[in-house]
Amino acid sequence: MEMTLTEDWLPKPGALVEFTPTPATLAAVAETGPSSAPATFLQESHIRRWAERRHTDNPLPSELSLCFTVAFPLDPEALRKAFVTFLRRHETLRSRFDLDESGGRRTLTRHLIAAEDVDLTTGYGGSYASGEQLRDVLVAKFRAVADPTRWPAFVCGAIDHGPDGFTLLYSNDHAFSDGVSMVTAIFELHGLYTAYAAGLEPPLPPVGSYVEFARAERASVAAGAPELDRMAALIADNAERVRPLPLDLGLEAGEVADSRGAKIDLLDAEECERFAAACKKAGGSFSAGIFAAVALSELALTGREYYLGLNVIGTRNEPKYQLAQGWFINLMPILFELDRTEQFSALIGRAGFALDWVKPLASVPIHAALARAAELTGHPVPTTHDWPWVSYMDMRSISGAALENSLPGVSGIHGLGSRARIGQTSPMWFNRELDRLHVTVAYPDTESAHASAARYLQRLRETMRGIAATGDYTVTASTVPGS
Repeated sequence: MEMTLTEDWLPKPGALVEFTPTPATLAAVAETGPSSAPATFLQESHIRRWAERRHTDNPLPSELSLCFTVAFPLDPEALRKAFVTFLRRHETLRSRFDLDESGGRRTLTRHLIAAEDVDLTTGYGGSYASGEQLRDVLVAKFRAVADPTRWPAFVCGAIDHGPDGFTLLYSNDHAFSDGVSMVTAIFELHGLYTAYAAGLEPPLPPVGSYVEFARAERASVAAGAPELDRMAALIADNAERVRPLPLDLGLEAGEVADSRGAKIDLLDAEECERFAAACKKAGGSFSAGIFAAVALSELALTGREYYLGLNVIGTRNEPKYQLAQGWFINLMPILFELDRTEQFSALIGRAGFALDWVKPLASVPIHAALARAAELTGHPVPTTHDWPWVSYMDMRSISGAALENSLPGVSGIHGLGSRARIGQTSPMWFNRELDRLHVTVAYPDTESAHASAARYLQRLRETMRGIAATGDYTVTASTVPGS
């Protein structure tokens, strides 16, 4: 699935079809009382951060969207039924949160709409001969609806291309979804629509609930597991060493600018295999190799003699959550030291040990650990947005043609996310696909940031290709800044 900035997306023109809640559904929403189910720690952190910025000139984009094109004429009623069934099956999509901001506390209370109360009606939003105009309309719709304190916090629709088929559209607030959820939604919505269009009742495999996951997570933290204190101690002991990616952004402290992103291919398919072999020979995994390569690149660029960052991991550990909609991720602190003269084959072992050390802590929500670390230190610790992040996903089974070939008549699959205003760059998203490994990094749209991001990514690519070509890579002391 190709990830694209919504502002850079160019949909095929056509007639906009929209599926919105019926008056009866909206009446039921208004009468739905509070639920005892809490938010997850990640949801709570996200919603509070969103609330802090929503009335400023730097609002936090909160939508995740997807689209795919079907090469058969649209059956609007079948698609309406598909969206209704989809929403009824996933509790998180039937949730909204009241936000009590009195006293500056921002307390959240969930409201959970009953499945049987959810229904949609079909409407039409006009025809568009220009893909650019249609995109701008949809960008505004996606952004306006992404509000976790209101329901619906989603857009369900299609672009009808007449006899050429249609493009399915779905956008949802990030508080209720994640990237893997977008992929599973593609399969579920396609399967539901195909069945209804054929006049059949679709098979409905059971799915777990992110609401149930939230209850279990809060109960685990409340029980005071020792793993919470272990992660909190790691954070507290290293809080003063937290640094963003070593990029000159051309901004003063506190300044923000429109974001831009760079995505570059690091390795082709053959190089991926050779990189994997080098990792295995040195006793490490592919993911440990990525962390080691990042650390070596930063050593060569800046002389940084340690790596400290967050590893984005999935939390769909139980089978029932594999097809569930929700934000099933956690962030794990990764720390290892480097020598000024460092070899990849030696470093990957330390990177792998750091990954293995935190594995038993994977069920500890990072935001609970940050709060506990602040208690241990007696002062605030860096938030997750102050750390660099590394997200690595092996997408080979669903990349490129492999994904589209599994869905008859489907093409043009895109995940969509809106551009933000940012003041520093931290996250890096690595994706391994059938034909390549690529990385994406976001940064402010300044001349300095463009130049430093290009320099950083070029060094990373040279490091990883060097490992793939020779099986090892060495940063010598003479090339390290400050030597």
